[in-house]
Amino acid sequence: MSSDANNIIKWKEKPEWFDQINFEEYEKLAAIGYTPRQIAMYYKIPFNDFDWYYNLIGSPLRYHYDRGQLVQQAKEGLVMTVSAETGENVTQAQRLDKLRREVEFKNAVSNIFYGDII
Repeated sequence: MSSDANNIIKWKEKPEWFDQINFEEYEKLAAIGYTPRQIAMYYKIPFNDFDWYYNLIGSPLRYHYDRGQLVQQAKEGLVMTVSAETGENVTQAQRLDKLRREVEFKNAVSNIFYGDII
């Protein structure tokens, strides 16, 4: 089994196109909802090459993609929390409840499928 673990492909070296990515912009594209395929196209990177590096263990491409989505969702949640605290904005309170359920569901799925490995 340990030999199998050694054969897992991990992020080791960055590709030549890696430095052309502005990761602040990249995270914003992920936050908007663009897919990795669309982001590769945006940066004029062949998708198969981008996808290979995106799916490697420890990939900074995956990390920044996930971080972009998380930061945006967290910012929206914080704004909704402030608006819902007063009780005056029922719509924001409902959106906050929906967001909480979505986050709770994603966390439960991750825990079931990945357990302690993430």
